[in-house]
Amino acid sequence: MNSQSSADDGNMVSTLTGMDRALLVELGRLRKAPQGVRAVHILSSVVASRRKFEKEAEAANQAILAVLVTGSYHKIFNLSNGDIVFLYSQVTTSAIVTLCTALETSLFVGVEPHKNVYGDFGNYKIFDLSRDINNVIEGIRLTLSAERKVVSAKQPISVKQMEYVNNQIRGANIRSIVFNQPIYNISHQKPSIEFLEFYTSIQKLEQLYVPDRSIAGNPWLFNLIKRELDAAVMRAISSEIPSYRHKAFSLNLLVDSFMSDGFREFIGSLPAKLGGRIFVEIEKTDLVQHSDFLADIYERARAMNVPLCIDGISYHDVELVRLSRMNCDFVKLKWSPEILKLPERQLEILIGDLKASSAKIVLTRCDTANSLSFARSASIGFIQGHLADEFFRSGEILQ
Repeated sequence: MNSQSSADDGNMVSTLTGMDRALLVELGRLRKAPQGVRAVHILSSVVASRRKFEKEAEAANQAILAVLVTGSYHKIFNLSNGDIVFLYSQVTTSAIVTLCTALETSLFVGVEPHKNVYGDFGNYKIFDLSRDINNVIEGIRLTLSAERKVVSAKQPISVKQMEYVNNQIRGANIRSIVFNQPIYNISHQKPSIEFLEFYTSIQKLEQLYVPDRSIAGNPWLFNLIKRELDAAVMRAISSEIPSYRHKAFSLNLLVDSFMSDGFREFIGSLPAKLGGRIFVEIEKTDLVQHSDFLADIYERARAMNVPLCIDGISYHDVELVRLSRMNCDFVKLKWSPEILKLPERQLEILIGDLKASSAKIVLTRCDTANSLSFARSASIGFIQGHLADEFFRSGEILQ
């Protein structure tokens, strides 16, 4: 942790009182030894104005306590804005997911799905503090800060700022903003990693070079930056991928990047044993914009032995695309709570289309019990999301 982060945390804590302050103090203490401790943030501030909320929160606390007492450590914090955060260790993931599902059902009646402070669509979020403690602290700070900024209010970058960012990307090692998340095979009760997705954090890139601007605010300039990012990612990971023991890997690339000489050189630089194990994920919108070149894209993938994954498919899109004739290996379907609100007949058609897909379906944003239940009902064999991560790390069997 750098000195600036410590100073910011100290300043934030000094201005808070009660449970708000106690939570950040406890998280600060756990920063020294977070192993084995998990956190759950129930984002109940959206219903805190209800007349019965005080009683509902009290009932929630009792339900949480009844589960956490089975573990070796727990603390519950009722924040001033109405959110509930609890910390625990040695409680099974399945018990926590069941608890959170019950709390979501009782607390969030009539609440429409919305993006939370962590950038996800959900009313709660589970964290492993050994990996996510900084994200938790930052999320709590944003939640409690009176000066919280809305990301969408930031102005788009200018051409000059785009050129500055691109120059920085070309001259720097961007490995610090390259992350990975597994895609899990759930064909068996105990999930296994099917492939590991590498992706860059645009938010981190903004924080580094243009903190007061939105890189994605101008789609044209964003694409120019994404091309540089794609090339930089290939440079950054080409030397380390051979040392990974995972079954396969994927890169999020623009069509232009996939069709470039740089990608051919990247594939050519890898050991022969990785042949067919490097996937390319292409975003749906980008693929549609290059629909005139679909035959060339598919032919290049075949010739270079690079499986393709189409990313960003929503349940609305399933009606428009012919999944049974998709000329790719994987399709990523974004989970949405709205799926469960579909009329019964429409839901049956959706599930039928998914089952008939010639490509393997990956359900992304699998962060709740409902999303996992849908994957099972639709015979989806692959999932990606924080809930899947929790089950895999805990070694528990998926129900």
